[in-house]
Amino acid sequence: MRSMLLSILLAMGLTASLAAQTPEALEVGPTPIPWYTGNLNIYPFMQKYGTVTVEPPSMDWASPERLAILKRIGVFADVDIPSWSMVEPEKGKWDFGRYLKTAQLLKEAGFGYIPFCWVHFPPQWYMDSPDFVPYRCAEHGEALMQLSPWSPKIWDIYRSFYSEQKKAMGDYVSWMRVAMPADYGEVGYPAGMTSWLVPQKHAHAGFWCGDPYAIADFQQQMKLKFKTLKAINTRWSTDFKQCDQLSLPDTNDQAARKQAVKSHKSTDIRRWLDFMDWYNGFWVRFVPKLCGVIRESYPKQPQVVSIGYGCENNSYGNDISRLAKMAITAKVALQTPGNVSNYSQKRLSSACRFYGVPYYTEPPGDVAPDAEMTRLFTDISNGVKVFFDYPQNMIKVIPQLREYKTFMTGADPVVDFAIFNSTISFRLDDVGGYPLPAYLLGETSEQYDFDVLDETLIDDGALKRYRVMAYVYGNTTEQSTLKKITEWVRQGGALVTCQMGEVRNIEGDNSVWRSLMPANLPTAASLLKGDRWDWPQVIKQCSRRVGKGIVIQLPVTPSEMKPLVDGCTQAIYHLSEAGKGFRNAPLIDGELNGFNAVLLPERIVFYSVVGVDTVVKLRPEDWVGRKCPAQLEFRLKMAPHSLASVDLR
Repeated sequence: MRSMLLSILLAMGLTASLAAQTPEALEVGPTPIPWYTGNLNIYPFMQKYGTVTVEPPSMDWASPERLAILKRIGVFADVDIPSWSMVEPEKGKWDFGRYLKTAQLLKEAGFGYIPFCWVHFPPQWYMDSPDFVPYRCAEHGEALMQLSPWSPKIWDIYRSFYSEQKKAMGDYVSWMRVAMPADYGEVGYPAGMTSWLVPQKHAHAGFWCGDPYAIADFQQQMKLKFKTLKAINTRWSTDFKQCDQLSLPDTNDQAARKQAVKSHKSTDIRRWLDFMDWYNGFWVRFVPKLCGVIRESYPKQPQVVSIGYGCENNSYGNDISRLAKMAITAKVALQTPGNVSNYSQKRLSSACRFYGVPYYTEPPGDVAPDAEMTRLFTDISNGVKVFFDYPQNMIKVIPQLREYKTFMTGADPVVDFAIFNSTISFRLDDVGGYPLPAYLLGETSEQYDFDVLDETLIDDGALKRYRVMAYVYGNTTEQSTLKKITEWVRQGGALVTCQMGEVRNIEGDNSVWRSLMPANLPTAASLLKGDRWDWPQVIKQCSRRVGKGIVIQLPVTPSEMKPLVDGCTQAIYHLSEAGKGFRNAPLIDGELNGFNAVLLPERIVFYSVVGVDTVVKLRPEDWVGRKCPAQLEFRLKMAPHSLASVDLR
């Protein structure tokens, strides 16, 4: 969504390049999982707001040129973007004619129609009415010309829009991409990302909960959660006299968060975390209700919800695990940006797999062929169930898509190593993107596959699915999470950590963490050979047996990434050296070998960035009781940015 105009401008040049190639060379053909594309009718929307003045190019609508491309790239449907400001320019005068024509042209050509309805950009007549409640910046008090999700008229607006759309367009809608009232329609709060589409005076990343209805919702939710005003005052060390006096903590430059970190008081910490829980949790309540309103008009169409930003900064409002958990109730698939970091995608795909939610991705507007192959492998390794891409990206890699599409079956990867991503510590630190030590542990290694867990997933029982977990970030978390981790270790789990300081619960108690950590660690210099550990000595000198499990504390800090990566690699593939009862993951990609690999239920898929010609030798003991390749030793010869597959039997 973030490069729509660039997408269309690039696509305009596709027709000439197609003429020089045969249809056979451009044909992807049927795909094992659904593929779709999108971004129709952006130009008329931008013309309305004066951000473009030229006429729409052929790739902006369902033109013969675009339909010919759709047939070649193997998609089943195209996404259109109707907006409220376009279809009801005058009160009560609805006109879906442009979008109906698009749907008809797609259907005649054999494609489905998927609307992504931007209801959050109201028509001028509504913005001039007393009913209009815009987002309002909590820091500066300024309004944004986007509809606030706390508006008391919000459900009437959505219900009216989708009802009128159904009347006008009948049964042309194949699926429904559900657009939230923020920026590109993705879950999350405004961040100024759509100002190039719709000019706005006060648009920035921040806390957009300053309107009176948002504050009233905060007060109501705090009362529902904590029951009495006395309980709230005790929890926050405040002296509010009435519930309707409850105020947001100071969000100006996140002053309340900084005070909580500085004071270490549990009351300050709880107040900030309770606010963040409400701010993020609003979408957990809003999304299912909106999906239900849409189903009143479209009861049978599958729904897809986009998760925005590719990170969890405090002001964005994305609590990934809770959103995935919510998606079960809402009965929706979740789609996240592709070609962002693998860690970011793992954060959502891990939660989707645990809760049983279909996981999709989408790319930026222009992706180079090499990056497109990286994305393809990442999607395979994340178990993507539906593939979304833009025509201009796919046209450039038709031969590769023809060859590799059979690898993308929607199968979930076989992963038993997780990285702990402390949502609580991150909300207190708000260091940007994702917690750096955890992020780098996932991003800097090609030697292992991984999932990402947080407090919500662990408290819901996800940890039992993993054999090894790395905990390298998060000095504050919930007591319940620490107890779950302890019990998992006692049952046979392997916890890998480092010298990261004490880990406390919110009340400041570190006793659970201390009960897990080994004592009297040696120096790293005595155990390291370059960046590699003397693993038997690490097991002997840096571990503590807890029940049936083990805690390994590497004598390095979270910033010493190379030895941390090696320690995790050793724990994943050589844990059996810790003694009877510990097993290893299948060593499918060797170590420091120049390629990545993912283990799927029916195959191993390899990806090489630089190209490789090597012999892979699999360990026989790793495949006892598993499906395995016909041969445990084989040659792997791969060009740069290519994929290969070895079937399991």
